[in-house]
Amino acid sequence: MAMVERLAAFATTAKQKDFEWDFTKGVESYETWDEIEIGASGPGMRVFEVTEDDILSFNRSCLETDPMLVDPEYAAAHGGLRQHPLFVVQVVFWCIDTGIGSWLRSPGARNPGQHIELFEPFVVGETITATITHQDKWIRRDKTYVEDEVALHNQDGVLKAVWFTRLIIPPNRAELVRYASL
Repeated sequence: MAMVERLAAFATTAKQKDFEWDFTKGVESYETWDEIEIGASGPGMRVFEVTEDDILSFNRSCLETDPMLVDPEYAAAHGGLRQHPLFVVQVVFWCIDTGIGSWLRSPGARNPGQHIELFEPFVVGETITATITHQDKWIRRDKTYVEDEVALHNQDGVLKAVWFTRLIIPPNRAELVRYASL
């Protein structure tokens, strides 16, 4: 799978190497602001199997030094490996891929702020699924905003986290494709 060249050196896990980092590819199939129906809901295209490598790689990329986050042996003796709070972002991007909620990958998007609720740490060996629900979209100061609720559950149905994803994205497919070609 192709990857933006400058990011290739940072991919260390199997998922990172399999993930399509070039968000300009496949924009023709992304959801666009004008097509999003508020209330529509569905599962993510992929499931995220939590591995020790996933957690360690993310924590180290965040420059964490706490042994509960970067030392598996220490963490195992003290209740288990923990993850940086933004680990949920990696999980959501993996799960959404190019399905419902794919507007999150929109070239030209800007981030006006995010809200993440963490209920339980992710645990090595869990299988995480995402349910994406289009919550709202609006226009403010000529900018097109959209917000989804992404609920992450483990294989036992336990709610692990909810991310209210919100971005300013191109208003339609023509603008999305234009941003992708810049």
